Amino acid sequence: MTFKPLPSPDRWYGLLAILGLLGLDALAVRAVLARPVDGESFLLVLCLLGSLLAAGYLGYRTVGAFTLEYRVDRDGVTLVWGPARQIVPMGQIRRIQHGAAGPAQNRAYPWHWPYRDRRRMACADIPTLNSYATRSPVEQLILVTDDESYGLSPADPERFIAALQARYALGPARPLRAALRRPPFWTWGLWRDRAALALIGLGLLGVLVMFGALCFRFPALSSDLPLHFDVAGIPDRIAPKSGLFALPIIGLATWGFNLLAGVLMYRRVQQGGAYLLWAGALAVEGIAGLALFNLMRW
Repeated sequence: MTFKPLPSPDRWYGLLAILGLLGLDALAVRAVLARPVDGESFLLVLCLLGSLLAAGYLGYRTVGAFTLEYRVDRDGVTLVWGPARQIVPMGQIRRIQHGAAGPAQNRAYPWHWPYRDRRRMACADIPTLNSYATRSPVEQLILVTDDESYGLSPADPERFIAALQARYALGPARPLRAALRRPPFWTWGLWRDRAALALIGLGLLGVLVMFGALCFRFPALSSDLPLHFDVAGIPDRIAPKSGLFALPIIGLATWGFNLLAGVLMYRRVQQGGAYLLWAGALAVEGIAGLALFNLMRW
């Protein structure tokens, strides 16, 4: 059987917030396209990218808010949150508790919205409460196990308890283990590899530094600049200063290609090759950056 949680307007507010962010992003794009290239346009693009990341995360939370439900069968209880599935085996449920003794001892942060009570928390009588609820811990229906407890807020708690007891009496058809099942993408070892994340992050930072430095310097540059030199160091190609953007674009393309190729190699358990690709992108960015800063002095 499937049970829905008590309704909360947070999910609709989350949807409105996403639409608002996307509307602001559309205005930011128009503003960037309408103004000359300078430092302020670069900062505006950074804000735009940050806003898109925030909208993506908020979208994940909002999808979870719209899909939150509780599924009960004779083997256990499945708590659904977006693409994630928390499995609570029936045999591990020791008791059902109506509400915690007090509110959560660790406060909610802005990134826990919507549904601020959908998070891990600690209460006075429950050290670890994994909450999948739309209400505070004192109003939740809590499934207590030996390892941790799970907070729920079914719209019809009496019917939920009756269904749980009926299936508990039947006994499990197959043994289950408590587990959080998520899409394979979320379980990659890459997310726990600090060296890999550092190389990827430094590559992205290098690209941003090149674009940012050029944008801030761009208004002061001459309209035409030497972009190539012969073996004697004499300029042999003069072109518009917009041609300088080829260098950070090369850095961005190299970083993007090596990122994807490195991820594929990492997934095939070839971490050494992946590290070389990501480090190679940094080397290319370094060469392109030196050339860029040298040309910007003219």
